[in-house]
Amino acid sequence: MNRINFNEILKSVLGFCRSRTIGCCVSPCDGFVLRMHYRWTFVVFMACFLTVWYNWYTKEDIVCVSHFNAAVDISPDYLNICLSYPYTDVNGSRRYLLFYRWISFALLIIAGIYRIPRVVSKNLEHARTKKLLEDMASNAFRYDVLEKAILERVSNYILFNFKTHNGLYWKYLFAYIVALVTDVIAFWCFDFILQGHFLQYGIKSFPFHRDPQNFTDYISTTFPPFASCELTPEHKLVSARKEVIGCHLTLMELYEKIFLGLWFWLIILTTITMANIIFVLSMNVRCVQARLLNTAKPAHVQDRVYRTVHKVLNNCKIGDFYMLYCIKPYMSHTRFYELLQRLSDPNLFNKGSEELGKIQPQLPQQNDSTVYSDSQLQMPRNRNTVLKQAKPLVPQNPSQKLDILSHLQKQHILAQKSQQNENNQEEQRLLLPRTEETVIGMEK
Repeated sequence: MNRINFNEILKSVLGFCRSRTIGCCVSPCDGFVLRMHYRWTFVVFMACFLTVWYNWYTKEDIVCVSHFNAAVDISPDYLNICLSYPYTDVNGSRRYLLFYRWISFALLIIAGIYRIPRVVSKNLEHARTKKLLEDMASNAFRYDVLEKAILERVSNYILFNFKTHNGLYWKYLFAYIVALVTDVIAFWCFDFILQGHFLQYGIKSFPFHRDPQNFTDYISTTFPPFASCELTPEHKLVSARKEVIGCHLTLMELYEKIFLGLWFWLIILTTITMANIIFVLSMNVRCVQARLLNTAKPAHVQDRVYRTVHKVLNNCKIGDFYMLYCIKPYMSHTRFYELLQRLSDPNLFNKGSEELGKIQPQLPQQNDSTVYSDSQLQMPRNRNTVLKQAKPLVPQNPSQKLDILSHLQKQHILAQKSQQNENNQEEQRLLLPRTEETVIGMEK
């Protein structure tokens, strides 16, 4: 038999997980705090579920003896009732520990609830914006001519879609509100299951002094290791008498430690989520926007970066600012400053703006005296080229008209082929990783 190469298996598994997480990490409606919910917390709850499930099926979950005769073995039918209805008697009032048998299923259900933020953020994704961020993230380590091409692509996208990104910001905020609601639901569910003992579990347990003799500390009263079980004629398993059984709930020692860790984790997670929501709401404040878009000043720049940022914010809506905030981590300081300069023109959206003129197609000015050929009128539009103003054609005779039409048709075919080749080369440079031969060729 061939020996199993565990290193290769581990690399393949980690590579698969890494490839699956690249897309969600750069989504405009995703973030670190959301990943703490639908990934980290989901794993924590699944680990707790598997731990409890394993102990239920590998160890004794309950040990019981009769109060009338401790030497007599307890019937499995009696043990089944004691698993569901054990109770503690404190000052004459009974507290039935109905959660003892169903903790594992509660952990599994809440683990599924924590996948809701991922479903919401995935449904709120904007495909074009996500693809742009993925291209930038995959080429963020490049510092050659490709960096300039990425800047052009980002600049063109933002200028064409300026003042249309408000939905991204509100979707991002909504996803975090859903995550906070998920935390509140988890707290409420656990407090309901533990009969009102979970919300203040960590606070009242501090400083975690235990009472192993009388079990009067808060942890032991929440998860009592010893309980009683009473069988009456209503249970239909005994005759006209009552059977009192004493039980040791062996898994309570595990429950108290698991829920103490979950309480601290949920408190930290909820606090971080609330702080992040406040941070996202503060993005509407002008000084916060200027601080977040501020970048290092390149050596060749004379003007202050702070002034450039404020000029950009004068042209931006909240969605455009959020888009720039998402783009900033994947660009160098110099290229990001160049992008801010392109967006800082006060007359950016006025007619005749230089930046818009660079990217918008300039159509030929028509008048009544201009005559165009049939090939010019039927020429397909190309969004990557700028149409030049055509000269008026005034044919003198039919043969001259045919010559002009054939010449224009040949020029159009050649221009279309050259443009297609340029587009293919540009896509290969942006999307495909360079091989060693390409690097040597570029250095030459």
